[in-house]
Amino acid sequence: MAGLNLLGRTGNLLHKALSAESLRFQVRAHNYANANTPAYKRQDVDFAAHLTSELERKGNSVTVRKTHARHLGGGGSEATPRIVTDNTSTMRYDGNNVDIEQEMVALTETAVRYQVLAEQLTRQIRQLRTVISERVG
Repeated sequence: MAGLNLLGRTGNLLHKALSAESLRFQVRAHNYANANTPAYKRQDVDFAAHLTSELERKGNSVTVRKTHARHLGGGGSEATPRIVTDNTSTMRYDGNNVDIEQEMVALTETAVRYQVLAEQLTRQIRQLRTVISERVG
């Protein structure tokens, strides 16, 4: 999304984090739906490790990456979430390792994190709009 590059590195990272939380919610809902499927192994989304390594790799520097000639440049992050399967545990004799209570807590945590990230991104967009309107007016 080219418009988010106007928000710089923080806005881009917030956008990626929102996308990761959305994917995490979908994966956890899928776990919940498959709680009674024999041999199903729960999945999760690993994004924090990629994001941390991306931040450490770039340090305080800002890089410009354009995906289209007409896009504005901005501090982009290459961190992407990935779905991982938990093969380390088994909850039942049929091989399924989904714990309904754990998944419900995880779904709630994910929804709260998504809401907080969305509010932070909205606040940044509001600040940008204020700067633009004061500059134009």
